[in-house]
Amino acid sequence: MTRSDPSGAQTVDRAVAILRLLASAGESGLRLIDLQHASGLSKPTVHRLLSSLLQHGLVEQDPGTRRYRLGMEMAVLGWSVSGARPDLRQLCGPDMQALADETGDTAFLAVRSGYDTVCIERKMGPYPIKAFTVDVGTRRPLGVGAGGIIMIAAMPEDEAELVFESIREPLRAYPNVSEAALRDAVARARTDGYAFSDGLVMTGVRGLAVLVRDARGQPAAALSLSAVQDRIRPERVPALVKALEERKKRIERSLALPPARTATLRLELDS
Repeated sequence: MTRSDPSGAQTVDRAVAILRLLASAGESGLRLIDLQHASGLSKPTVHRLLSSLLQHGLVEQDPGTRRYRLGMEMAVLGWSVSGARPDLRQLCGPDMQALADETGDTAFLAVRSGYDTVCIERKMGPYPIKAFTVDVGTRRPLGVGAGGIIMIAAMPEDEAELVFESIREPLRAYPNVSEAALRDAVARARTDGYAFSDGLVMTGVRGLAVLVRDARGQPAAALSLSAVQDRIRPERVPALVKALEERKKRIERSLALPPARTATLRLELDS
């Protein structure tokens, strides 16, 4: 395939869209008709893409339900990357648990995938009422939740506008999130340096998030806290943001080091 092959590029774009829809569906998978409706593509086109993805092991089909889901080859490709890049879940896990223990609330780690965020880790604090607004592996449009808000806030204006345009239709599935409310939350996050979500995911639930950057200063993930409304009152926000910032700095310091130094750094920081 060459850059001058628009049809080939379009095929790749469509295949990636199918993979992302399947990723959103999780283990339950999706039917052919579900993929057709969600993608806006014709039935023959979706079937042709699925046939190719099946051949490469990127998609599999349950013989009983006939539903499609991501295949094992997707995991293999992911494992191939992990040796060259830090394992964010493993690297951030100890600080996330410490953050959850310290605040009593639930800590989340999310990364960007196209115009979505994907939750890759969750740690629970001791407070008995949990705010499980998202499970590990859940994919949502950017801006749904504090993590997505801080990611948009970190973008240049033109890139952020492209995001707003691209997620306009997916946001219809989230009645608590209007574009106006999201734009306002992004503007506040740019000013404050952290994101605040007040019921934008679920009524009665609030969230706070900060951006984690890699060694090059590029956005790597969003670290967030979520709790029932009474747990994130205005007078408590500064202390929660401070806790998030402290853990963020530890994580960024680890990301700036070669993998071999990360374990040693952990011992130094905890001593």
